[in-house]
Amino acid sequence: MSDTSLRDLLLDRLPGSGLSAEGQALLRDLLPAAQPRSDGRSGTVYLRSITASGWRGIGPAATVRLNPGPGLTLVAGRNGSGKSSFAEAAEMALTGDNFRWQGRTQVWKKGWRNLHEHSVPEVGVELCFDADSDGEGAREPVTVRRVWHGEGLEESRTVVEEAGRATGEVVHDVIDAEQLSLYRPFLPYTQLGAVINGPLTTLHDEISRILGLELLSDTDAAARARAKTLTDTENAAKALTAAVIQELSEVDDPRAKEAITALSGRSPNLAVVRALLKGHGAADEAHLARLRRLADLERPDRPLITEAVARLRSSAAAADDARHGSAEDARQLVTLLDAALEHRRRHPDVSGCPVCGSTDLLDRSWADRTRAQVERLQTEAAEAEAAHRELVNAVREVHDLMRPAPAWLQADEPSLAALWRDLVACRTVRDPHELAGRAERAEAVVGDACDQVREDARQRVTAQDGRWQPVAARLTTWLEQAEAAQAAKPALKQVKAVRAWVRALTDELRDARFKPFSDQSGQIWRLLCERSSVLLGAIGLTGVGPQRQVSLPVSVDDADAPAFGVMSQGELHSLALSLFIPRATHQDSPFGFLVIDDPVQSMDPEKVDGLARVLYLYAQHRQVVVFTHDTRLEEAIQRLGLRATVMRVSRQTDSVVHVSSVSDPVSQALEEARAIALDPHLPPEVADRVLPSMCRLALEAAYQETARRVLREAGIGQRDIQERVTRPGPLTGLAALAMGMKDKERGDVLDVVARDHGAWAKQLIQGLNQASHQASATPVDDRLALVDRTTQLAKEVLAR
Repeated sequence: MSDTSLRDLLLDRLPGSGLSAEGQALLRDLLPAAQPRSDGRSGTVYLRSITASGWRGIGPAATVRLNPGPGLTLVAGRNGSGKSSFAEAAEMALTGDNFRWQGRTQVWKKGWRNLHEHSVPEVGVELCFDADSDGEGAREPVTVRRVWHGEGLEESRTVVEEAGRATGEVVHDVIDAEQLSLYRPFLPYTQLGAVINGPLTTLHDEISRILGLELLSDTDAAARARAKTLTDTENAAKALTAAVIQELSEVDDPRAKEAITALSGRSPNLAVVRALLKGHGAADEAHLARLRRLADLERPDRPLITEAVARLRSSAAAADDARHGSAEDARQLVTLLDAALEHRRRHPDVSGCPVCGSTDLLDRSWADRTRAQVERLQTEAAEAEAAHRELVNAVREVHDLMRPAPAWLQADEPSLAALWRDLVACRTVRDPHELAGRAERAEAVVGDACDQVREDARQRVTAQDGRWQPVAARLTTWLEQAEAAQAAKPALKQVKAVRAWVRALTDELRDARFKPFSDQSGQIWRLLCERSSVLLGAIGLTGVGPQRQVSLPVSVDDADAPAFGVMSQGELHSLALSLFIPRATHQDSPFGFLVIDDPVQSMDPEKVDGLARVLYLYAQHRQVVVFTHDTRLEEAIQRLGLRATVMRVSRQTDSVVHVSSVSDPVSQALEEARAIALDPHLPPEVADRVLPSMCRLALEAAYQETARRVLREAGIGQRDIQERVTRPGPLTGLAALAMGMKDKERGDVLDVVARDHGAWAKQLIQGLNQASHQASATPVDDRLALVDRTTQLAKEVLAR
């Protein structure tokens, strides 16, 4: 399943997941972004040839030519012949690397150049592409060459050629790098042990990638990282809480004590801490407010009072002087005469004096004289009047400066409030001399007391603030961390719910998709280790995160045992093959080929037979190319009657390597037919029954090979080709395919055979068909002649 389809499946199931709306939103946020990818060229790819020159054990250019389609090819040669160099050349051409050198030092990489060939080293493969899933016809063969331009193994470049011309493409334009990594079809001998000797987490990940669940594992990894971040946030807040409480305990401040209470307990009270940092702590509010009010207390204004008292005393002295002089008498007489004139004005008809009772004294003439006298006296009394007014104003000014204390002072500082009341009491004093003295004394007492109280309050505020500010800064940091931790709790709960759901979905899909892989591995193991006392159970993928691994349940004589502890080296290699082949032959792999180097080592004869059967089984639908120096595999293939193409690699002086074909399915069947015809110990009735069948098998192999080529050239897909050429039916059906005949023309197959090859060829096919159903006695010479005619027809068919 592709990343896109898995993403769609996950999102389709999300509404019924049971996750909250926030959890679903979180999951969508954690989903990795869809990554665009280049799929290279479409269609299944097969190897047509492998070429190398100046590479490893190969000097001048040498080529292994392969049939680009399903089938088993054995490339044999002794150690040092250069056969493994071909396997490594194919791997290097396509991947740019060899497992031989992975994780090795430069010392291991020095032997990559051939010692005898001094031309530019080069490796290459010729690829054939089958029809793609859309039914588009097969593509032209493509050659991928890697050419070195320096002394280092990594100093190379790739050249992609089509029809002998460079296309300007790179190898990843031809074969997708991700798929090459995912379904890597190369298994060198050095990797055979690494498949099982490496970390089981790595093997778990490689197999999981094949199952197409990376999107889920990446999502879980993102959720795990998010959970770790949230958990770290909570833990950091807890650690900081302990440190801040310790710091607070060393501060003598009521706010610190309140903060300790707020931070203690299972759930710190963040609201209290916020209030403390804003200056609104409940426990210290009144105390600190009182101190700050007292620190800002304003004393009575001494300069103004001093000045007012001075004016009061001056005014009082001036008033005293005026009161004891003529000006005061004039002022008082003016007051008296003004009163008499006012009486005369209000009572014009009465001339008697209201004081002494004399008559005719307050007449008009008196009034005129008196007004003139008042005017003279007013001028004389002005000085006394001004002194009096000044004194009145001076008294009022002093009274006004005797202001009451702030309303809060009685509660905050009662003793100072009492002193201040003495100051205010001066407002009741009328005598200017007494007022000046009392006001001066009261101001001095109250002012000094205010200065003392204010200074003391300021010192206390400064001291407390000096101790508090660093702690407040730490509390601010703690509050930020605590708020983040508080927000992390529900977020962490959501992340855990998301991970639980993703894990459940992963387990469900993993089990469903891994079962075919597990079944396939079990089948391979049973074929390889048919008589082994070690039984391999159902392989599984278990665990998540660091605990993920491949489960390899093993038992010996019904007793459970650790896989790696009880298996022989041959069994371990068999296990590695059981894990490699299902991965490399996955249905989604674009590679129709497998290249396996030296899989026989450490295997006993029975396991070699099993290996031959496994390779032949997969060769029915894959191009299986095996390089080996061990002759036992070739012997097992021949002994078991399995059809395979066998090639021999030989090395001469100066790394000159030759590749020759030893046998192929056609040659193999003809050799076996000739051996039957010449075997004097074989009962005639058996020979007469078996020989026609062997000759028919040889013709079938010849027609199959030719039919594959004809159908491939017609643009037919390899799977369709395989189905057509292996479909049960008469030999004439295969002949029709090989000759490109359509269904409606197949009735004329034998006539076309006679036209192309001669009447004897038609008679041969008819005879083989008849003999396969009814045997007849045949002399030895006729048996040999039958083999010769079959050989001739097979060669002509292959040469079409």
